[in-house]
Amino acid sequence: MPRNDKRGARDIRRRKASRPPYDRVLIVSEGSKTEPTYFNDIRIEFRLPSAHILAIPSDYGTDPLNVVRFAEDKARDSKAFEWVFAVFDRDDHARYDPALQKAAGLDNKLRNDERKAVRFHAIPSVPCFELWLLLHHVDVHAVAHRDEIIRRVREKIPGYAKGSKGIYATTAPMIDDAIKRAVGLRAKGKPEGGHDAYTSVDVVVKKLFGLKT
Repeated sequence: MPRNDKRGARDIRRRKASRPPYDRVLIVSEGSKTEPTYFNDIRIEFRLPSAHILAIPSDYGTDPLNVVRFAEDKARDSKAFEWVFAVFDRDDHARYDPALQKAAGLDNKLRNDERKAVRFHAIPSVPCFELWLLLHHVDVHAVAHRDEIIRRVREKIPGYAKGSKGIYATTAPMIDDAIKRAVGLRAKGKPEGGHDAYTSVDVVVKKLFGLKT
């Protein structure tokens, strides 16, 4: 084997050795504090390195379509992930449905550094991320304004505020209930249009749970 080929083979082996034995995950959120803090708390709990499980806010702003675009650009530039999740709220965003459509169109369309197709998913919440937190405590049957959801969360989690630390630890004992309720909402409603109470945050949570070593 020529000398350059030997060096190339060593480089490939070195890259493979540094590759974690599980899927690498990128989570890009609309929120700059609450969501990254929540997902990073899970990552820390399971001792997953931030180099491979990256939860960050969008650098392009909070508009859902821009959240998806930033997640796409980050995945394209780094080529370092098998899974990409774009996390955003329905709220009153004008480009909520286009964000859902763009994310769906990106699934399996990008390639990472191993030339594998990247799974790309929108993770919407209607009306907001706090619905996921509320589902740890009670059933929710109809969509409500975000202010009402946050008010109800504060009844269950006194002192809750955007960017609060320790929310995962506080809610973790009830997480199985939250997952069942989120799955139930998806069975009855749909994210498009934002007319139904809806969240798929549990999809990201279950993915991270599955990476525990």
